[in-house]
Amino acid sequence: MPNRDVQWVIGTMIVLAGLLVWRIDAGFVGVNARIDDVNARIDDVRSELTTGIAAVNARVDGVNARMDRIEARLDGIDERLRNVEIAFGKVDQRLLTIERVVLPAPERPGG
Repeated sequence: MPNRDVQWVIGTMIVLAGLLVWRIDAGFVGVNARIDDVNARIDDVRSELTTGIAAVNARVDGVNARMDRIEARLDGIDERLRNVEIAFGKVDQRLLTIERVVLPAPERPGG
């Protein structure tokens, strides 16, 4: 059997090892709590980003709907303008016909 001094040294080392293990475990608990806090903050940021992106998507959808309405109106204006151009062409043709019938032909020089 070891003498009393060796027993005291071994006992002290066992107690110190136990305290060290307990302290390391307590440290890991603190680190785990901090990691959980960081994870919670990341989840909050992710939630806010998801909400913000959804709001931006809704606005873009609204802009797209407005652009579709504007495009439909421009198509209608284009069609009406085409009809006006055709009507002006007909009026121009009629005026040319009236000018040929009503107005005398210009005299030729020397004739």
